[in-house]
Amino acid sequence: MVVKRLNASTSTFTLSLNYKVYNGRKDIKFQYIHNADYESRIDPGLTNIIDTFVLTKQYDKTYRQWLAGSRTTEPLAPSTDYLYTLLSTDLNKIKSISDELIYHPVKYKVLFGEKSSLDVQATFKIVKNSEVVISDNDIKSRVLAAINEFFALENWDFGDSFYFSELSSYVMNRLTPNIVNFLIVPKDTTLTFGSLYEIRSEKDQIFINGATIDNIEIISAVTASKINSSGTITMTTSTLSTQSITSGSY
Repeated sequence: MVVKRLNASTSTFTLSLNYKVYNGRKDIKFQYIHNADYESRIDPGLTNIIDTFVLTKQYDKTYRQWLAGSRTTEPLAPSTDYLYTLLSTDLNKIKSISDELIYHPVKYKVLFGEKSSLDVQATFKIVKNSEVVISDNDIKSRVLAAINEFFALENWDFGDSFYFSELSSYVMNRLTPNIVNFLIVPKDTTLTFGSLYEIRSEKDQIFINGATIDNIEIISAVTASKINSSGTITMTTSTLSTQSITSGSY
């Protein structure tokens, strides 16, 4: 090493021996730790982040078993790490270099039954056609079957909204001429008639029917007391369409 001093008067550098040299430290282990929030990325190189929502067959099977009563505990959705281990090997082969796949487990949102949250629990009220001879139990069984068909997995996507008008049209088409009215009444006393005509799900949720025979009731007529309504009820008669609800597969 050479050390020179600047001479300001002559603007030249002159050799200087007025310095000391010491041995530096060695064998030092250096560790750099950088923590980031859950929604933040440390590596800025990947520019295309793809959120992938996954509903596994195993979770679907065990959840339906729990709804049916054959399992005692509600199954949990698989973790993000499990989905990564399950799918990344195959999906990484076809994704672009700039893509980063983020795996989100999809959970079921139960509607109407006792295993759903109180704000979406309901009772279906049905008025039979007095001119048709059919038992109450037969009506209830057919209505429940129609509701289950409406909530078939292939008819829904993650983050969809439920509209009772669509369910009502589907059930009426399947049960005509055995029933003349099909209504939904919330069980929560703080809710009023019509509160459940639209229900939304989150982007990581999908609807599933939790109603049973116990959630279906046959009534003689539509009155304020039957549907927990304090106002005047106005009923209109219309011709039902013969078309049913369809949905493309995904």
